Amino acid sequence: MGNEQLEQNKKEGQQSFITKVVIIGLFGGVFWSLVWYVFHIFSFSQVGPNYLLLPFAFGNWKNGVWGQFAGVVVLSVISILLALLYGAFLKKFQGISPGIIFGLAIWAALFLGMSSFIPSLKGITDFTKETLVTTGCLYILYGVFIAYSVSYEASEQNRATQGS
Repeated sequence: MGNEQLEQNKKEGQQSFITKVVIIGLFGGVFWSLVWYVFHIFSFSQVGPNYLLLPFAFGNWKNGVWGQFAGVVVLSVISILLALLYGAFLKKFQGISPGIIFGLAIWAALFLGMSSFIPSLKGITDFTKETLVTTGCLYILYGVFIAYSVSYEASEQNRATQGS
């Protein structure tokens, strides 16, 4: 009976893989969006986290501080979804290279793809090279964070299931 209780406590103490991926996505979204906002404040980037809100008619507040924080919230929700997608399809890829590719793909989707579908967003040629380099590097770091963290949790889960 003592072993059964120990096993139950062990199972209750462990978080599921999906829960860990959601936490990774949330933390990554909040942290890296706030870093992007700091870069925007110091003029390293022409746009901040509110970039996704710009095409929508929310009023002028979206260009201010509250708009930036609303952008952080939106990017955090999107980050959770991206982390779940990475966990579902790409978790077996280990190392930094998949994260770099993942981050660049997200950057390209945001700055190349979205501007071609939503004409009110600035195109890539409308940004300064400083903005492009800053946001490119930021999304590389974000991609590496998500990819490395999710892959690590997946390998830890595999090791735990093989060990029991």
